[in-house]
Amino acid sequence: MILIDTGPLVALCDERDSRNEIAIERLEELAKADFAICEAILGEACFHLPRRIQRQRLQTWLDEFDVVSLPAGADATFRRDVFAWLLKYADHEPDWADACIAVLCGTDRSLSVWTFDQEFHTTWRRPDGTRIPLAVTHR
Repeated sequence: MILIDTGPLVALCDERDSRNEIAIERLEELAKADFAICEAILGEACFHLPRRIQRQRLQTWLDEFDVVSLPAGADATFRRDVFAWLLKYADHEPDWADACIAVLCGTDRSLSVWTFDQEFHTTWRRPDGTRIPLAVTHR
């Protein structure tokens, strides 16, 4: 299952985004995959997609690809794990969404991430220190 980060999601829903074409190309490569998203990513995406048509595209895309929301029931343990990860990487000033992705990938080893953020290639790791698997490598 592929966990989608904010960048590709915004690029897919905003045709003016500089990465729109690359996101569409990658989506064609990944079209048969199962997709997931977390609430933090959805919140960021809505912030970056303020126009009605953009949010309609987002909703349509999530529905058409039957995107699953993770974690199914965020609880206090998940929240504590996210805060612990944020503290571990505090020198790099990560955001809540990146921390959620890292913790989710540590919890569910079947997840890979579709992101444009270089930190997932260079810096961010699962809570146990292992690399976060990437669904796409960007050229």
